[in-house]
Amino acid sequence: MASTPRSRRSRSSPGGDTELASRRFDDGVARYYRLYELLSAALQDGTIPPESALPSEPQLCARHGISRTTVRRALDRLEREGRIVRRRGSGTYARAQRARSRLCVAVHAPSEVPAAHEFRTATTTLRFDTAPVPHALRAIAAEIGSTAYLLQRRLSGQGEPLSVTAAYLPEPIGRRLQRQIPSRASLITMLARLGQPAAAVRYSVGAVPADAAAARALRVPLGSALVRVRAVLTGDAGELRAVMESLCRSDRLQLKILEPQPG
Repeated sequence: MASTPRSRRSRSSPGGDTELASRRFDDGVARYYRLYELLSAALQDGTIPPESALPSEPQLCARHGISRTTVRRALDRLEREGRIVRRRGSGTYARAQRARSRLCVAVHAPSEVPAAHEFRTATTTLRFDTAPVPHALRAIAAEIGSTAYLLQRRLSGQGEPLSVTAAYLPEPIGRRLQRQIPSRASLITMLARLGQPAAAVRYSVGAVPADAAAARALRVPLGSALVRVRAVLTGDAGELRAVMESLCRSDRLQLKILEPQPG
């Protein structure tokens, strides 16, 4: 179907003639999920403010060209996430989110995040095998190549995911590591045990919205603010040890990265 013209976005009336209300979905990605993504982003960025009403089910059906069953699937998912409340005879409303305490982790380098506060957290290995290296990581460490060993791990605390880290290791290092991965050891510790110590860490820190994969892994709403840490680990002579990316929940994990002190 052809898209209708976009109109000026109104923050105060999400049920009116807005981009949120007028976008129609084509085939491909499940339509309920497209609506879920759209509403999720509007709830996240404040286009639909807390306590304000969402468009009604008939409005969403008409303006997006979808069935009532599809609309209810999207709303059911948002309700399960605790982001909306449905009031019989009144409508559906954005739910105000409570502020939650955050675990503060002080580390000397981003690669130590999975091992920090081990007495309060648990680390789970999600994946360890060869995989394509994302273009963004090849751009900061071209020598990693297009394929490397991927070690993906998740840090959890009090039963909740806190961060997900994907570390890409050159194939000679990955082959030596194999699958004997200590559950609590940091990447720096594992490299040292292999006789491939990391002498330097170059990193950058930024903020990104959670995409579908990150939202699923960290159990957060789509579009939630995440702290992204990218790091390149090298040896004494500058030889590459690993390139990595960590996505951390900003609502539950506060990183305090300390500069190494001179020995």
